[in-house]
Amino acid sequence: MSENYLTIGQMAELNHVSTQTLRLYDRKGLLKPEYQDPQNGYRYYHIAQSDELDLIHTMKICGMTLEQIHKQLTQASQEDLHKSLIEQEKKLSKEIKQLTRSLYTIRRFTSNLSRLNSIPPIGKIIYEYLPERRIDTFTSDIDFFEKGYSGYEEMLREFKSYMIKNGLPLSYFFNAGTLIEKDDFTKQILKSNKVFIFIDDDYPVSKSQRILPENMYMTIYADDTSQEYEYAKKIYSEIKKEGYEIAGEYLCEVILFTPYNKKQNKYMKYKMQVPIMKTYNSIN
Repeated sequence: MSENYLTIGQMAELNHVSTQTLRLYDRKGLLKPEYQDPQNGYRYYHIAQSDELDLIHTMKICGMTLEQIHKQLTQASQEDLHKSLIEQEKKLSKEIKQLTRSLYTIRRFTSNLSRLNSIPPIGKIIYEYLPERRIDTFTSDIDFFEKGYSGYEEMLREFKSYMIKNGLPLSYFFNAGTLIEKDDFTKQILKSNKVFIFIDDDYPVSKSQRILPENMYMTIYADDTSQEYEYAKKIYSEIKKEGYEIAGEYLCEVILFTPYNKKQNKYMKYKMQVPIMKTYNSIN
């Protein structure tokens, strides 16, 4: 017999696959041994069939199922294969985007959990220099300071419905916070009817997005929603006392918000933050 013919074991070893894989391809009609010895009935692969095996593995790497591969090898033309690969590229690109968004959520979640080990004492004002961030916002008719925690939950449900309706990825709907516009906070009009989420470059573009420039922030951490009004006042008083000017929106960023026990009490940590800068008079 020609040395170009290989047993199933030799074919498997030569191509770094298992004999079980070759038997599966044989049963599925993807790659059958080319030659059968008429005397003993043993079947043999030709070494040239390694190219076919390479093509099968390439299609598998492209995400095709064995059924799809069989169709391409037995029924499809070169043009059909080209169209199939283009469709597979679109499918994989969509899956990659979804996985990238899931990865973003995981990283934010783990980052927030790590921050819990190093946050300052509750109610203590500190200064933090924060990098540029992007947020998407939603305006509600509900005011958190009027309705409290139940109002916050209603605002979140509205925002979530808005995201679903507009095809926005819910992977970003993670610990949504609330926002007070700069002018309102400066005038101490504590009306909090805007919800925000942090986003990145993969998030669809919308008119409701805004950029938070890198800046020095005066911040204070809390662990009870009933503390926010008091602490927001406390930040404002400290800003005036130290001669700072309010440089942007007031944000209440939720770091962790999860059921705490069977009674549905909530365990939470959140951070109120206001960008600040020195006024001309205070510098001089």
